[in-house]
Amino acid sequence: MNLSNLLSTLDSQIPIAAVDVLSPDEATIIQWLTAEANNKLSCPVFFWNLGVSTLEQCLIAADGGLVFKPVPEYKKPQHADPLLYVFDYIANFSADGIFILGDIHSFIGKNSPSLSWEVVSKVKNLYHRLKPTDKRIVLLGQNIQLHESLVRLIPYCEIPLPGVEQILEHINSYLHDLQQSAIEQELTFTISLNKSEIESLSRAALGLTLEEISDFLRLTVKHNLTSDGILIDSNFIPQAVEYKTRLLSQMGIELGKPASISFGGLDLLREWLNRRRRLFTQEARELSLPQPKGVLLAGPPGTGKTLLVKNIAHILNLPLLQLDIASLLGSLVGESEGNVSPDFSQTQKKAELQTDKMYIW
Repeated sequence: MNLSNLLSTLDSQIPIAAVDVLSPDEATIIQWLTAEANNKLSCPVFFWNLGVSTLEQCLIAADGGLVFKPVPEYKKPQHADPLLYVFDYIANFSADGIFILGDIHSFIGKNSPSLSWEVVSKVKNLYHRLKPTDKRIVLLGQNIQLHESLVRLIPYCEIPLPGVEQILEHINSYLHDLQQSAIEQELTFTISLNKSEIESLSRAALGLTLEEISDFLRLTVKHNLTSDGILIDSNFIPQAVEYKTRLLSQMGIELGKPASISFGGLDLLREWLNRRRRLFTQEARELSLPQPKGVLLAGPPGTGKTLLVKNIAHILNLPLLQLDIASLLGSLVGESEGNVSPDFSQTQKKAELQTDKMYIW
């Protein structure tokens, strides 16, 4: 199921759906679902998780922002289990509505240490009892893996990271908003990026969510603010790579250091790389030109493989992720395969074996 099909799924007597989204974009998804439900289904949207003390109605403010308003009728008894109580509240709710429940998948997750059979039973009961009603539930969180008894009941949707086109559109829109805000504050705001440079900036931001890109733009604009105003130029491109690199480092992902010197010799390879840079542009995609799939470097230690990889990442203006293959190996059947997962931080634990590393850019 795609996000675009979520609303039609809920409107087709499918009472519960799960949406896997990265944390920075949770509010964006809630805002989108609220606006879509209000416009297309004329249906209110509510939000709940263990971190809030009550049930909240999601509203769209006049400026288009998301507002949470506590529901006064929701009064949980002092000693009642909050998760079980919200299920009972939804079951007894007298009107229609979409209830977004955040971070409850650990209680109904496959092989989860906090799995609760009582909660699993509640979810199964609600699935069948909400079908003939106009009440719907959306499970929202990260790395959702439903229990086997729920997999065939609850459709699942994973929100992918934005592509270059989506990032490009977002950057143009957000820079325009920042420029309007600067004009209102009587600040000089100059955007000195040509088409190629702003596309390079979009490529440098690949791997970030739209909210993280917005955070980067605000932080960098604030940092570059001078008495002469704000200048958005090509310096933002390496700063975007640095920002992304810092985020990946916080996630425990090992990063290769940038090249301190350029590689000598191999002039044909350097020429090949500089020519192939154009294959990563929007113009190349519009012409349906294939992108290079990668380079395999092999040779004895000391021949310059690592230095060459660092220079390739520098030429293409991309961060260099370093993966120790030995960290993937496990002694149990299936353990090595299980280590190859979206949670890349698990692959970065060092093993005692000394092996060559694989570099991914």
